[in-house]
Amino acid sequence: MTSCSLSGLCALVSLVALTGCNGSSSASSSNPSLPTSARVRFVDGAPSLEALINGAPQDIGAAYLQAGGETVASTFQYGAMTAFLAVNAGTLSLVARDTLGYQVGPLKSSPLAGGKQYTLVVVGVYPHYRVLTFDEPSAGGAAISLYEASTTVANAGFGRFRASTHSQFQTLGNAAFGTVTTASLGKSVSDVGGYVGPANAPIGTQTPSQIDGFDARNVLPFYNSARLSLFLFDAKPSSGLGPVFGSLDR
Repeated sequence: MTSCSLSGLCALVSLVALTGCNGSSSASSSNPSLPTSARVRFVDGAPSLEALINGAPQDIGAAYLQAGGETVASTFQYGAMTAFLAVNAGTLSLVARDTLGYQVGPLKSSPLAGGKQYTLVVVGVYPHYRVLTFDEPSAGGAAISLYEASTTVANAGFGRFRASTHSQFQTLGNAAFGTVTTASLGKSVSDVGGYVGPANAPIGTQTPSQIDGFDARNVLPFYNSARLSLFLFDAKPSSGLGPVFGSLDR
């Protein structure tokens, strides 16, 4: 074999070896796949879900809720809240339907990122319904959050009070419509409740024991729940419900 042929063969072998090495390195250093699903809970913050029936807006009653074509709540009415469910990342389409086929929606959420948690709240009155997309807050220790979802209130204050005596109302912060604000209460707290509105004239109050009767001393954290979440919705006159609802969250 000539020197030229040998040199060419060596170059070819070197090229193959280099390509193989690069290919192996590329495969081993590739980024892991990004999460393709988000965790979401769905809340009805609309006083009434109405559709056009026989030429007039009428309440469709105890509707069921579909998200992306899948049923996520068998009963969806004012103040209802689902558990957190896994859904595909991206924009979500919500439709509330009754058994006769009348519906509210489709209503589009903001884009949901994979690996994150959200609360989606349906708000508004006929025919102007929409979905508010809240990024779930994270806070170490005990905390109170306000999800401001009232279309008639631009900004609302919230705070804490002594649950056993319904006294000592203390302002913690405020939230604008469509936002959630969280205030830390320290590592742990007891005998605590949360309120929405001015300290001297709250719109509504919630205590942990109202949400979970086992938390009789109104303690946070309580097992896996460390945060008292307050939700402000549009009022539903004559219902005896709201406009402030609550949940215990991590």
